[in-house]
Amino acid sequence: PGNRKILAYLSEYGDDAILTVFNLSRSAQPVELDMSAFKGRVPVEMLGKTAFPPVGELPYLLTLPSHGFYWFRLSADVQMPAWHQEGTPLQDRAVLVLFDGWTSFFRERVMPWRIGMAERMRLQLETETLPRHVETQRWYASKGTSIARARVRDHAVWDAGQRSWMLPLLDLDGPSETSTYFMPLALAWEDHDEDRMKALMACPVAKVRQQANVGVMADAFFDESFCRALVEAMGERLTLPTSGGKLLFTHTDAFAKLAGKDVNALAVTAPTAQSSNTVVTLGERLFLKGYRRLRPGINPELEMGRFLTEVAKYPNCVPVAGALEYVANDGSTMTLALVQSYVPNQGDGWDYTLSYLERYLESIRTIDTEQPADVHGGFLSLMQTLGERTAELHLALSKRTGDKAFDPEPMTEQDVAGWRERAANETGRTLDRLAERLADLPHELQDEAKRLLVRAAEVRDRVAAFPLEGQSGVKTRFHGDYHLGQVLVSRNDFLIIDFEGEPARSFEERRQRSSALRDVAGMVRSFNYARWSALRRVAQSADEILKLEPAARAWEAETRDAFLGAYMARMSHGGATQSEESATRLLALFEFEKAMYELRYELDNRLDWVQVPLQGILALIDAHGHAH
Repeated sequence: PGNRKILAYLSEYGDDAILTVFNLSRSAQPVELDMSAFKGRVPVEMLGKTAFPPVGELPYLLTLPSHGFYWFRLSADVQMPAWHQEGTPLQDRAVLVLFDGWTSFFRERVMPWRIGMAERMRLQLETETLPRHVETQRWYASKGTSIARARVRDHAVWDAGQRSWMLPLLDLDGPSETSTYFMPLALAWEDHDEDRMKALMACPVAKVRQQANVGVMADAFFDESFCRALVEAMGERLTLPTSGGKLLFTHTDAFAKLAGKDVNALAVTAPTAQSSNTVVTLGERLFLKGYRRLRPGINPELEMGRFLTEVAKYPNCVPVAGALEYVANDGSTMTLALVQSYVPNQGDGWDYTLSYLERYLESIRTIDTEQPADVHGGFLSLMQTLGERTAELHLALSKRTGDKAFDPEPMTEQDVAGWRERAANETGRTLDRLAERLADLPHELQDEAKRLLVRAAEVRDRVAAFPLEGQSGVKTRFHGDYHLGQVLVSRNDFLIIDFEGEPARSFEERRQRSSALRDVAGMVRSFNYARWSALRRVAQSADEILKLEPAARAWEAETRDAFLGAYMARMSHGGATQSEESATRLLALFEFEKAMYELRYELDNRLDWVQVPLQGILALIDAHGHAH
């Protein structure tokens, strides 16, 4: 590198590449490394397993403290950090030359002699400007595929005081089916909007020119005034007409209390890129989530949030303050944005659990002393709280309130037969997929996979004949994608978040009632993932895995018992009619189905994680083999 105080070298073997960087100086040093040959790879720091932003075309900037060093694995299969924003060089984009602000794109709103110009502007926007921008965004679901055209399906132009935004719904013509996205747009001009220009340059869509003015068109979620105006409009229940319907800003009973009087004075953070949504916080008071990919129907997160906030008054979720919805002329709806209360927390349950378990295993690895019998006392009491909060959520969702979308229904024999059949289908599909991918698995996993495949016929028979006689109880709405990453740790308690449901299913499927034990199965599988993740991070060799495995297994068993014990006790205390014995059998079926689903997911997406659900399935088969 140009900085001679830094020594950097690559070690390569097959597809593996390790980058080592040393600061030979007594003072802190910056360095820029040309790593464009590894564009797209994510450097993972090997001691702490932290993912760094991905390598791009530009020189990669690192700073090192006095005599500091880094070891990175340049990984092709690790997610980039969630907070990383992908910048897009604007200079490669054609300039949009506007003649009349937002109106420039719409032939029906310009003078007759300008119709041709408006049509050309619209074509440039839909075939050049928007597709190139959306393709690079983290929230674009079909990553790596190009967009032929981003058609403005419907839109509103929203004028609020001095500001004006365009709120288009885009139909993206991609390689497979057409999908609809929400992409609010803001304009800022160099001469009289310098501060806004700076903020919007974090996510620019195009350079724009109008007569002598030069400026930028950008994602409106990066415009603080747009985010504040959105919340204020919810408070006022504003309606904006569009050509094919209307945009409705709505609020819940809790809005006034949550938003307070001075929304305009709240500091707005820059958006963080969560995979499929965009999140902005206002002060330490409100949490604004913009949905990007839109699906027809009521978003379960909004519907569940409203119900838990206004009707069930469940205290351990994040209350909903308001929403922005699109209602088409035919009555169909789509949810575009949601505002919730901002809740201070110590991170999610997954990070909390993993750090705890890693510290525990690290202490065994390095100190190797006899562990006290109640070594996990404090952690287990937290897991009991989680079991109670989960049960309280399920009891809240089983209340009869007269709301047709939520009232519980009795569980029937057909339901139980259907659940057994669904688990059998999942099992069949997964075992077939495992057989197809057997040769691709790492060598050490092939023996375990064969152990399962040898018993495939027995496993299919056992699922088909799973003993579920005498089930009783109710079917209710439930969380639908429940695991340690969906609970926030806050003051030795938990808040349950993210009621969107399983991303692969349609809204209609996600809104169907089932046994709430599906949530419980998701959480117990999450404990199993935590056990293996921590073990992999801490153990430095195969011998250490053997040494630490019994402690990790014991931790999982105790955690599971603490969570389930508290859950079952709270459910029966709350008046649940299903007996613990029949609930345990149904839970075993759901857990098995969930592990099969995970195995198929890992076979298709992350081969080096196949071991986790595979081990889980083998353990479940062995356990039930002894039980029956």
